[in-house]
Amino acid sequence: MDLVLRRGILKDDEVIWGDIQVIASMPEYRTMNPVPIVNKRTNSIVLVFVAFPQDLSEADLIKGQEYQQKVLVTKSRDNGLTWSEPRDVSETTLGMMDPRPHIYASGPGHGIQLTSGRLVVPGSVFWKPPHETGFLSEIKHKILEFFDCFYNAQSRSMVIYSDDGGETWEQGGGVPAAFDQEGQLVNANECQIVEFDDGRAYINSRTLGVQTPRQQAFSQDGCLTFNPGELATQLPEPGHTLTKWIPSVRNFGGCQASILGFRAPSSVPPDAYDMTSWVLFSNPASTETRVNMSVRLSRNGCRTWSAPWQLNSGASAYSDLVGYETRTSDRVPVLNFACLYECGSLHPYERIVFQTFTLEKMMQGVGMETKAEPTQDIPESALET
Repeated sequence: MDLVLRRGILKDDEVIWGDIQVIASMPEYRTMNPVPIVNKRTNSIVLVFVAFPQDLSEADLIKGQEYQQKVLVTKSRDNGLTWSEPRDVSETTLGMMDPRPHIYASGPGHGIQLTSGRLVVPGSVFWKPPHETGFLSEIKHKILEFFDCFYNAQSRSMVIYSDDGGETWEQGGGVPAAFDQEGQLVNANECQIVEFDDGRAYINSRTLGVQTPRQQAFSQDGCLTFNPGELATQLPEPGHTLTKWIPSVRNFGGCQASILGFRAPSSVPPDAYDMTSWVLFSNPASTETRVNMSVRLSRNGCRTWSAPWQLNSGASAYSDLVGYETRTSDRVPVLNFACLYECGSLHPYERIVFQTFTLEKMMQGVGMETKAEPTQDIPESALET
């Protein structure tokens, strides 16, 4: 399975999409979960992704003793036209984890470069802690594992990082799990990160509980450690139709989401609680199913969030946010954003949409049913490989 991209060129407020390009081709492996980071110090793009053996299913991977996969990195110095040969950094990242994970997934979505220059790739790990021993315990474990290969598995969000522009990579901090209202440990999963102007990093994670909101945590030391996770009750996410009778991460509630940090615009009158760093958040804003792709804004360091501003009312799933600046004919800067997301009529995986909007329009529409700019579809035929 190839890892591919399409380059888009912004021209007269319209994105002109190029043809599909292959970034990496790995025979006998499934390449997945690309995490791009723009290295502003070298004007290059660093891309981290994972590869799983093609003949091993998810069930095979979680039943193994430890990871059976690769973590790879490639670079582009010409805005994605060409890419270096992928390098395997599994041993310095997954190989240093204790316990070693059964499955590691990078991202998905963008990573970030901290003010220090550090490159940070958010991700998550699955592992199985030792279960109770004894005859009856073994029988119970085998029966439950027969019906659910993820029985007794745990998941948490974590990061890997590089301090030399992506040449070498190390294990970063993991987020200590939050607990729900019933005192049960929350299994966190796919995540993204922003950095505030005061140097703190904020990580926002999908949770796998059927009715659990998102998890959030902060780091004071460049993502080497994180404070214990806490539930972000203002950020609900979709549940799942699977039952809670078997206590397992296999219920797989929630959905991937995206966060993006940016400097507060000087044109907006400041609020008493405003920070200089603002954050956008996108996800399917529903507690039931994957519908209603929306964007929220936090102006106070992710302590509170605006009401959701709807991009798409129908079925929608994974997303990623990006910001960019344009100028009016009078050379006045305009802060723009784009959301790349999955959506469809019958289910969320019919097409991928690239939708642009301005901060001004988003702020005007917060709490109302105002629509964003018309969507621009990436033709489904162009996504086939």
